[in-house]
Amino acid sequence: MLANLLALLVAAAVAAGVMLLVRHASTEDLVRQDLVEELDELQAGMHVDSSGRVQLHLRPEVGNVYDAMPRDAAFAIKDADGRVVLSSRAGPALDALMMLPSQPGYATVVVPNAAGPIQLQTTERPLQLGQAAYTARIARSDRLVVTLKNHAEKLYLRAGSAMVAVALLTFAAVIYLTVTHMLRPLSRASRVAAAVGPRNLGARLRSAGLPSEVVPLIDAFNAALERLQHGYTVQQQFLASAAHELKTPLALLQAEIELSNAPNKAMLLRDTAQMARQVHQLLHLAEVSEGHNYTFAPVQVAAVVQDAVDYMARLSAQHGVAIVVEVPDDGIPPVEADASAVFVLAKNLLENAIHHSPCGSTVRVHVHPGGFDVRDEGPGVTDMDAPQLFVRFWRGGGEDGEGAGLGLAICQEICQSHGWRIALAPRPLGTGACFAVDTRVDVDGARGQK
Repeated sequence: MLANLLALLVAAAVAAGVMLLVRHASTEDLVRQDLVEELDELQAGMHVDSSGRVQLHLRPEVGNVYDAMPRDAAFAIKDADGRVVLSSRAGPALDALMMLPSQPGYATVVVPNAAGPIQLQTTERPLQLGQAAYTARIARSDRLVVTLKNHAEKLYLRAGSAMVAVALLTFAAVIYLTVTHMLRPLSRASRVAAAVGPRNLGARLRSAGLPSEVVPLIDAFNAALERLQHGYTVQQQFLASAAHELKTPLALLQAEIELSNAPNKAMLLRDTAQMARQVHQLLHLAEVSEGHNYTFAPVQVAAVVQDAVDYMARLSAQHGVAIVVEVPDDGIPPVEADASAVFVLAKNLLENAIHHSPCGSTVRVHVHPGGFDVRDEGPGVTDMDAPQLFVRFWRGGGEDGEGAGLGLAICQEICQSHGWRIALAPRPLGTGACFAVDTRVDVDGARGQK
């Protein structure tokens, strides 16, 4: 605290010294310095509007001087042909400025005035706006510059003295109060963190009253608890859902075997296949729900999608459905993703599209730099079914009954873990269904934090 107080005093002393040097500068130097600053203001404020006309926008404190004091301040901007394109308010200063011949450097001109002659300092500078060249001329009176400088100096001295005194007192008080009170909420947060366990994962640390530097740490800890709680919840839901979904098919299969010599082999095989598919998707769901199962690396989405299309070739042939992949000719840059998860994502969307497509139709996969979408020519999704698409174990109408209702839920888990988005996109012709995957990372998403 002492070191910072000393640094503040040194800064105040340096500022006071600079102001004293400015104060003792000659009137001519002050005026010329002010002329240079005003020329910079003119150059910064010039621009060309949509119609090709040159416009000038000055800060209010600068423009008001030209409007209120036409005897003491003026400017004129000419184009390459010597035509005046911009100027200040008409007055004695502008008239005197326009009568002077063009010359480099500084010049002095005296303007008659009832209270005594006014001495103006003038200068000019070439300006460049795009491809066009201009010349800016400016005039300022000695009395205007001296008056403004003296007024500003008094204000700066008063404000600086008051600021230094208040800053020293405030700095000392803030340091003392911060150090003494910072440990109190941290102690409370530590006690809450120590009490967190597997049985109370819903507990969260409160960031109210903590220093702003510590709040990100508390938020990160709460986010970790949120992910941990989500992992436990997913695990419990998985166990309950698996038991519920597997109990009925197994019981039916066992009853068929026990009560007969299994003459209905087709039905038994169908139940067995359905059970295997459910188990397979349940395992996929358990894997994609945990972020630590992902390995992120640059992935060519188009290549992974093509692999999924090749993998689904046999199923598409069985249903008489063609698959067409559309990829831009200039290629697509890679994205950070888990290749295996992207393969499962594409495979599930393709499988869903094939099951809902009539024989002889086409499933189109459009891959673009922002992601990819899968479109089918089936009956589409009704407005009533749309909110249920990504709900686990929900089966929509139109499928052959073999689905487990987990394919789209798995797709959503994969996208959320990557920070991506998946949604049912509207079809231009109103037929079929289109599922769009947006691979642009969501800034609010939590990649790999499922």
